[in-house]
Amino acid sequence: MVIYPAICHFEDDGYWCEFPDLKGCFSQGDTEAEIVENAKEALDCYLESYLEKDEPLPKASKITDIKTSGKDFATYIECDISNTGKSVRKNVTLPEWLCRRAEKASVNFSQTLQESLLKKLGISAITTN
Repeated sequence: MVIYPAICHFEDDGYWCEFPDLKGCFSQGDTEAEIVENAKEALDCYLESYLEKDEPLPKASKITDIKTSGKDFATYIECDISNTGKSVRKNVTLPEWLCRRAEKASVNFSQTLQESLLKKLGISAITTN
């Protein structure tokens, strides 16, 4: 999971939002609930472009450092980057005994490998400062 703060602005009977740490990442919506949902979609797409270019993700600001006024508000938006982008199939080799135990424990091999790779690459979680 990656988490970034977003600033949601009320304007002309609707909302638009920006991510202070992600230049050019914006979204809009008619209601507070819709702007948060649309912001998640914008974040997913924005981060996918970073990951496809093999660029490091920007560090997230603290939400307490963000100032708002009027009907504007700051909120965290999260994205599950393990589901971002297209998937590829990989064959792996492991000891038979380990495979049996994992299957008996109903381990999801794909999810476990993804989580391990994200952790190994230092992108298992993006948290605020």
